[in-house]
Amino acid sequence: MSAFQVYWQAHRGGGAYEAPDNTMVANRYAWGLGGIPEADIRTTKDGVIVCLHDDTPARTTTAPDEVKDRSISQFTFEEAQSWDAGVKFDEKFAGERIPSVEEMFIEMQGKPERLVYLDLKNVDLEQLGRLIDQYGVNEQVIFTHNKQENCARMKTIAQGVKSMLWVGGSAEKIKATFNQVRESGFQGLDQVQLHLNSKQPHPGWPYDIEPEFLKYALEEAAAAGIDLEVLPFQIDEPSVHGLLDLGIRWYATDEPAKFVKGVQSWQANQQS
Repeated sequence: MSAFQVYWQAHRGGGAYEAPDNTMVANRYAWGLGGIPEADIRTTKDGVIVCLHDDTPARTTTAPDEVKDRSISQFTFEEAQSWDAGVKFDEKFAGERIPSVEEMFIEMQGKPERLVYLDLKNVDLEQLGRLIDQYGVNEQVIFTHNKQENCARMKTIAQGVKSMLWVGGSAEKIKATFNQVRESGFQGLDQVQLHLNSKQPHPGWPYDIEPEFLKYALEEAAAAGIDLEVLPFQIDEPSVHGLLDLGIRWYATDEPAKFVKGVQSWQANQQS
């Protein structure tokens, strides 16, 4: 890996700002920018694994008012396909639908450069494993959850799949959880993601986890042969540069284009 190479995840596919999350257009957008889309996975009433962040379709789709607050698990896949999953974000995305995981896997087949993060919400892991094996995308999947045991289990179900534990909450909780995972030897993990919440006010450093801890976490992860990823919820060019200067090379972002621009300016500075 080049010292200047950076890898990144598009949180919820397109994030909150640039594409309607958990849609195929968002996935293609992230792939097109050189990133890895994240899909949140849930199961419909008739057993279809779909990409949807929230438990209900209310926020992201045109599901009718009388049903929009019901869990996706109460609808068949055919019913879910009757809603538009793009137009509420922007009219130019009209016609997008809640995609099935199979639809996403089909677009990954034969394209090893297309990776995806699968964030477990409500899915049978054995069923997911069968689908991964069926489409042969094992090496392209990074399974993610906030429970280490689920990450480890998924790696035993579908061979070749990687796993990432995401860690959120307060700064103190995140640091304590990271240390617990470190003490386990990072068992069953290929990556650990730490959420970086903004700190107000923030003279000099914008995040509630200080750079000293991030450097420590990066060193501990590297010593164990795994990647440290961070998810800064607010970014600008100086903050991206500051994280890159620490040596962090794996990221998640809600603003892919903005993040890529920050990375490119940092890389240009390093190579000049």
